[in-house]
Amino acid sequence: MLLIPGSQGLLAVKLSRLTGFKLGYAQLEKLPNGEKYIRVSGEITGDVVIVNSLAHNPDEMIMESLFLAETLKEYGAKRVFAVFPYLPYSRERAIRGEAFPIKAIAKIFSCLDRMYVVDFHLEDMIPEFPFEVVNLTAMEELAKYAENFDVKDPVVIAPDEEALRWASIVAEKLGIDCYYMKKIRVDAENVIIESAPHEAQGKDIIIVDDMIATGSTVVQAIKVLKRIGCGKIYVLCTHPVLAADALRRIFENGAEEVIGTDTVPSPISYVSVAPIIAKALVES
Repeated sequence: MLLIPGSQGLLAVKLSRLTGFKLGYAQLEKLPNGEKYIRVSGEITGDVVIVNSLAHNPDEMIMESLFLAETLKEYGAKRVFAVFPYLPYSRERAIRGEAFPIKAIAKIFSCLDRMYVVDFHLEDMIPEFPFEVVNLTAMEELAKYAENFDVKDPVVIAPDEEALRWASIVAEKLGIDCYYMKKIRVDAENVIIESAPHEAQGKDIIIVDDMIATGSTVVQAIKVLKRIGCGKIYVLCTHPVLAADALRRIFENGAEEVIGTDTVPSPISYVSVAPIIAKALVES
């Protein structure tokens, strides 16, 4: 199996070390007119894995990965897999008339034979993809990191009901209780957290969510938890997208630490998803 990193494919190096799979190369350039130039080198045979985080400049990274997949198939790859640890456009459609891009993404990547993702937000959409999608979770790895937090009698808090599926994994791994908060989303950057569970009062808190983008949900959750008199607050997430000043606002509102994974390269990517992806690749 050959690993080919995309422009945001640093994870391929870690995967190569863990699996022993050969690390390949593709020439990826952006031309002066804005178009992408793709060229694969060497003999292409057997199974090939594209590794690319699609977080930063997602439209460009999607097209780059698509062109690379098609080129690999054209030049002899038997099967082409993709490791997209962060898959963008994973928000629910909120109101009538909104685009739902994930359906188009599923179609345009039809040349793939398998896709590996991590904590994919729209898990219910997986049956819509015309190829196998392996959805892994980083929550147990994040829970291992959280074992070193300086907390006393903590509880895990999901900042909304949807995040409960991830928060419950961390809570189970740590052997502590888990609760969720009620959220109303106003728009892409603003949310309202209605209340905090009374069980959080006086407790140290570990907030768990799959993604931090604008940071609004986490910031509002921290404010509400502080109002009821909770103790220290730590934050875990799989995908630290961290748009604009998200990280600064989270710390300013009282977070002790904010920990993410390397599905998205960031200043808080302390936990690597390479081991869980490597295991899945080897087992396949």
